[in-house]
Amino acid sequence: MINKILRKLGVDTRKSYQKHAVFWTQEVSFTSIPDRFKFFKDLCKDKSVLHLGCTDWPIFDPSYNLHIKLAKVTSLLHGFDIDKEGIANLKNYVDQPYYSDFKELNNQQYDICLVPETIEHVDDVRTFLEGLSTVNAGEFYITAPNCFAKVHMERNFYSKDKIIEVVHPDHNCWYSPYTLKNQIQKYSNLKVTEVFLLNDDSMVCCKAIKEAKVLK
Repeated sequence: MINKILRKLGVDTRKSYQKHAVFWTQEVSFTSIPDRFKFFKDLCKDKSVLHLGCTDWPIFDPSYNLHIKLAKVTSLLHGFDIDKEGIANLKNYVDQPYYSDFKELNNQQYDICLVPETIEHVDDVRTFLEGLSTVNAGEFYITAPNCFAKVHMERNFYSKDKIIEVVHPDHNCWYSPYTLKNQIQKYSNLKVTEVFLLNDDSMVCCKAIKEAKVLK
């Protein structure tokens, strides 16, 4: 498949300066999901869920907050966020346990660990994913904005000496389907089994399960 695509792009891997083209070319299959909220609510219905990055602080909107929506459909819901002010605010809407450190979980078991649009805010991704590896959950769903989404590419402005980038001011990086999957598998004991593109492909979502692996 990759060689066929390269040929369509005019890449001749027999030429010395193009012979490593396959090395640089990554292939990721995905399923498109139009509605992010419906996807998460259907996924978590009647399940025990740990929701990381639950507060949406400081741009919190109770009508749009995923944690509030999940509280209406899950059998058990716990929140996780390092933002103590945001947790205090969210408690006014969902009065359930909240955590700010992986050690506080005490091996609590969950059906699903949901990590939506959080990893791009993290300052030390490797440490974060190592911590995520300690969570006792059957399935993990980790999402991030998709750098290749049409909406993201069209609204950024580039000129000779200026870039205007429409992005959350707290984001540390952009992810593609491949790079999100790659980091998850590189720095955790999780194996990505499926990739989704959510909300008109604006979000990448990796479904993962634990595998026997010693982190180095």
